[in-house]
Amino acid sequence: MALFISEQDEKADMDTRVKSLLVNLASLSFTLIVLAEGIWSLAVERVELAIPFLSLSFILAISHLYLRKFTTILHQNYLLSALFITCAFFIMFGGNTGLGMVWTFVFPFYATALRGRNTGTYWSLALAIVIVIHLYLFQDLKPFFQSYNSNQGVYLLVIYLVSILVAYAFQFIRSEVFLEKERIILDTQNKNKAQEDLLSRLSHQIRTPLSNITGILDILEATPLNEEQKDYINTIHASANNLVSVVNNLVMASKSGMHENQDISNFNLYNTLNNVLRLFPYEHSQVRFNLSLAPDIPGQITGNSIKIKQILLNLINSIVRQNQLDHKHITIEVQKLESMPGKIELIFRIISDFIYKNSKSDPHSREGFFNYQDLVKLNAGKIISFLDLGITQKMIEIDGHTLNIIAHPNHTIFEFGASYTTASSSFIATSDTQKTKRSENIFKSNIDLKDASILLVEDNFSNQQIINLYIKNDVRKIDVAFNGKEALEKFGMAKYDLILMDVQMPVMDGFKATQKIRELEKSTNTRVPIIAVTANAFPEDKDRCLASGMDDYISKPFQPDELLEKIRQHLNS
Repeated sequence: MALFISEQDEKADMDTRVKSLLVNLASLSFTLIVLAEGIWSLAVERVELAIPFLSLSFILAISHLYLRKFTTILHQNYLLSALFITCAFFIMFGGNTGLGMVWTFVFPFYATALRGRNTGTYWSLALAIVIVIHLYLFQDLKPFFQSYNSNQGVYLLVIYLVSILVAYAFQFIRSEVFLEKERIILDTQNKNKAQEDLLSRLSHQIRTPLSNITGILDILEATPLNEEQKDYINTIHASANNLVSVVNNLVMASKSGMHENQDISNFNLYNTLNNVLRLFPYEHSQVRFNLSLAPDIPGQITGNSIKIKQILLNLINSIVRQNQLDHKHITIEVQKLESMPGKIELIFRIISDFIYKNSKSDPHSREGFFNYQDLVKLNAGKIISFLDLGITQKMIEIDGHTLNIIAHPNHTIFEFGASYTTASSSFIATSDTQKTKRSENIFKSNIDLKDASILLVEDNFSNQQIINLYIKNDVRKIDVAFNGKEALEKFGMAKYDLILMDVQMPVMDGFKATQKIRELEKSTNTRVPIIAVTANAFPEDKDRCLASGMDDYISKPFQPDELLEKIRQHLNS
């Protein structure tokens, strides 16, 4: 079997390898059959059969070599066309034995396996029409066409129709088994993601007050205390540190059991997306799918094909389930962005006639937001909650991308990005912001900590007080912003040497605020260091902070000296 799978497909996903195997088996087997018929015709001096058979064998041999590196749906149609013509020739001329029509019984199995049970059945029925036309119109034109008596004709036609039915049933069962497998995998992944999300929230909720406790203890230790008070504080401090260790171990233990799926392989994006759409049994609910890929997307890319399947399955299932229209339309568009050599940045856009209807008027519609995108984000959050897409959003954000939802009066657009590499290249993730940071930091002058002006972006008042107590004696000026929108306003009116940025905040979070700050800096050719100060302590949280444009990361709770050292390091870098 390995001889019939090209080297290019050895690392491809299983569906691509199965189709590659079928294509090569079909083309090679039919080539040998037709070539044998041609040689036999030459041996018995039937030139009228030898020339067509040898010509067809040459065409099939060329198609076999051409299809050796099976990549697109065009190759499938090319092969089926060649096989269709070959089978039609067997039907009309019978071959040397007069029963060449028997070879056509295999055609439905190849057609349904390559093009799916619906399209494959259409191909098979087209060949059945050729059989009927020959039996009732052409077989009496002797000696050019093969003649079958009534019993033979009916018998062969019935067998061929049965082969269509068996091929359809086999492909139906295969699709159902594959669908059930995908559902089991998806349910398992979703349960893991839900558990991970729960642990992340619990960790965040524990770390925030714990950071305040350790902060106050550090400040108390610096005040005059008697020996008994010092013992009490040391006991509380030791207990708090033990609790920090417990939370850290809980996070690491959860990650060891719920690690991100890293099944990296070469796969055909069109086939993968097409297979996802074939998993939805929506024939009775009148759902129409359209799939459109940009022509500059390579046939084979490298990445996690399972993850993109999970994301699309979650999105489409949620959209269809909540869409109340009788006739639903979903269009999937994939476009390629400008990227580095070897790297492929893709934008997936799902356009649906789903409309989110909120009975209550939006209380924020008349507020003066920094820009319209803030209101869009608030509305997107409502749609994510309504469609229960929290886990899907987490799967997208774990790679540093964002799930954007744009609601229009008559349709809704779900948009997210994904990074892949070409099948023949290796990729080391280096963001543009990190490269810019390295190039600009070369020209940045050093700033003493005592002369620094720092912007603290934090929505929790207790956390503001603790961090302010940590650093107020070591820096010149500290300004406070309660959310990302307020931070942008202060950033536009004053000059800061460093920003301490919380992540989870109302109105505008730390990721969005950082991205907007980096956009504003492009016009001034400057860069202010941004350190994430957050209770999110999962390993991917740090990666996401750096991917958004932040320069460093520190998780709560932390020691005052640790924070001051990071500030000093970035001021002097």
